[in-house]
Amino acid sequence: MAARGGATMDEGQHRQFDEFTRARRPVLLKVARRLCAGGTIDPEDLVQETLERAYRHFDKLAGENAGAVSVWLSTTLSNRFLDHCRRRRTEVLGAPALRVVQGDMTGEPVPLEQWEQVSRDDFQKAIDQLRPPHLREAYKLHASGLRYRAIAQQLSAPEGTVGRWLSEARQALRELLAPDRSSREGTVES
Repeated sequence: MAARGGATMDEGQHRQFDEFTRARRPVLLKVARRLCAGGTIDPEDLVQETLERAYRHFDKLAGENAGAVSVWLSTTLSNRFLDHCRRRRTEVLGAPALRVVQGDMTGEPVPLEQWEQVSRDDFQKAIDQLRPPHLREAYKLHASGLRYRAIAQQLSAPEGTVGRWLSEARQALRELLAPDRSSREGTVES
């Protein structure tokens, strides 16, 4: 997986990031659980999104002192939480009415969102194409409802590694299902 700026992480950097994740994940999860208490946002997903951002910026974070890293992680976690809250508010309050208004004003049917156009078969084919196999397995287990910890135990891998695999799997699926790819090829390859 490429780090920010296009440089790829070597195996040693991946191990270093896994250690970084193991050391900081429990504190982040504790904060996320407090933020998400009583709501519909999953604290583990919030932590994972924060760690995905840390992964993309790891080249810079690795050189910072522990205090600066903690502040960066806390700020990122809080911002992700606020983004989720804003998105949910917009979805609940605006999206249904907006679609109705758009359709009524133009007289045209409202186009489907990009991901609403992907068929179940194309999505399953894309999942089956995920390589290496541990990406596919981690994604399928997460999609079945397992949490990171359970996936880590089942695949005998650290939770941080599972998070990285899921991030890589999501990115690969975005690429496999991108509209420009399907229009060039007609469909997702099998």
